Amino acid sequence: MLFSRQDAEKRGLLSVSSGSSAVLAGTNQLVQSCVRFYFRPQTPTQFHAEGVRSNNNLSKRYPDAHCPVPVFFLFDSQYVLTLDDCRFSDGGLGSPRANYFSTADELINLPWKKIYHTGRFDPSIEDITFRRSAEVLVPNNLDLQALRYIYCRSDAEKETLLQLLDPRVRAKYRNKIAATSRSNLFFRKHTFMQTCRLSSRSAILDFSPETNSPGPFNLKIEIKTQSQSGIFEKNDFMVMPNQNFSISFRRAFVKYDIRVHLDNYLVFANSFEEVDIPF
Repeated sequence: MLFSRQDAEKRGLLSVSSGSSAVLAGTNQLVQSCVRFYFRPQTPTQFHAEGVRSNNNLSKRYPDAHCPVPVFFLFDSQYVLTLDDCRFSDGGLGSPRANYFSTADELINLPWKKIYHTGRFDPSIEDITFRRSAEVLVPNNLDLQALRYIYCRSDAEKETLLQLLDPRVRAKYRNKIAATSRSNLFFRKHTFMQTCRLSSRSAILDFSPETNSPGPFNLKIEIKTQSQSGIFEKNDFMVMPNQNFSISFRRAFVKYDIRVHLDNYLVFANSFEEVDIPF
């Protein structure tokens, strides 16, 4: 189930907020009582928030808008837009300029070329930023019947999501969860974990090959086996272009859990188990 911000707060489910407090303060309470969708990925909100950033790399305009590890839920648009109580806007609902609509004729006449515009533009004569943020609203909550795919930004982030899910939920949604390198979903301009190669003797971490936020970070790697646990930390860790970071274990482990944090943001979690192949 997806809940509105208001509903999630009442239920005590909103443990992390990646939205800008300044933008939320100017957002109508009616909007915050709805489940909110964008028509498109790579919105202005996503641009300001996506990726792990150290304090000196946070957005100057929206410093508290920070979503280190975004995950995309893709819903069937026909199902959502034909719900009886569905409404939609012609621009970002954090702005008083936005208009609300609900009919098929109004949907047809939305400024689609601006909503799906890509590339550069002159902000002094175009309202592209506002239009790219057009939204779809469903009151209170929405079940996951129309959920088609769950897209992660990398293999490492897919592995992390699967690791964190309850086993029953993981079994139900595994076939919908995918890692994608499609450039039209994520900006990929800031740090993220690309892959993590695990073995009985080491863990090799590959971060985003190019990042506008290389650090410095506090890198923390937690290793837990059945009998012991340990933490490796490295302060002032910098993400270097096209270089990985490896950590070697003092002895071989046939089974362990691993978690990797950058500045207390979880960027990777998985389990390793060595399997004997009988041939």
